[in-house]
Amino acid sequence: MILNRALIVIAAALACVCSVQAQPSAIQQLQNSQWRAFTAPPELRAGTNAPETYQGENADIGPQRILRVNQRPAGLRPDIFDLFFDSQIFYTDNANYAGANERIGSMVFLNTAQIALAPEPMNLGPGKIAPAIGFSSQWYTYERTAMSPLDFNAQTAFLNTRYLLGHWQFNLSASYSRLLSQDSGAETYQEFLPALGLQRVFVLRDNLALVVGNAVEYHFTTVPPVPGNRRDINDHLDDTLYLTVNWQATGKLVIQPFYRLQYAYYPNDTLMLSSRTDWLNSAGLNVIYSFNRYASVRAFFCYNTKTSNDEFTSHYDELNGGIGVSFNLRF
Repeated sequence: MILNRALIVIAAALACVCSVQAQPSAIQQLQNSQWRAFTAPPELRAGTNAPETYQGENADIGPQRILRVNQRPAGLRPDIFDLFFDSQIFYTDNANYAGANERIGSMVFLNTAQIALAPEPMNLGPGKIAPAIGFSSQWYTYERTAMSPLDFNAQTAFLNTRYLLGHWQFNLSASYSRLLSQDSGAETYQEFLPALGLQRVFVLRDNLALVVGNAVEYHFTTVPPVPGNRRDINDHLDDTLYLTVNWQATGKLVIQPFYRLQYAYYPNDTLMLSSRTDWLNSAGLNVIYSFNRYASVRAFFCYNTKTSNDEFTSHYDELNGGIGVSFNLRF
């Protein structure tokens, strides 16, 4: 009996080690930062007094605000390329997404470069279609020495199609991402991510809008071989409900509280004995100042809490906040 119990404990400990290698904090860091970027307003156009609900809205449907929008001079070629650079620094009190007794606080430096072929929305039936294809590269660097071995790069190729119909937006997308260790350059994670999304914009005032949406994604994942573990152990389905308020307090200042509730279903738990269910709650605030249509700065705060029915998956709370600067050029 004692021997059997010892074997069970050893097996569980080995499973936890495998789980750490199969599910590095980098994966959660990547997904949280992607959602933080997703909640931010796409692009603020000089001359408006409310944020666009999607990039290029003012060009699509004309001025919908109190102030008029300058129209493109006749004869100019439409913009088809989108170049985006972003740099942010933030502090998280739980950089490793661990339980209360194992958390490590750290500053995080995140830089992003992205290029996309993104023609302006085109007429299709009663609405407009907006396709985009592109590539982004991100660099995640931790200030704490204990986290430095986990510094990583993320490379993502994506294809996205949006259908815009009044205040509705339908999304169909697919992306392929890989994570690389900054120290060794070794690949630590791959993911293919098809996704469907639907959102509705409720215009409350000329300078105030509520965005409600739902996104369903499936993560097809691969991690390096670990003895006794499946390489697709991180495969899972996400269903995310989100609410965002866009309030343009002044001509160039946007204040944006948001909330998301994410349900995740994993076919395999840590021990690969049954399925796993996670719940992630996030609430936060973005404050964005747009100098013009090309450059903006922001401050952001977010609180995340995660629970799981898998006893070997960390239940964690995480609070982060920081500042960032973005440059966006269409040509």
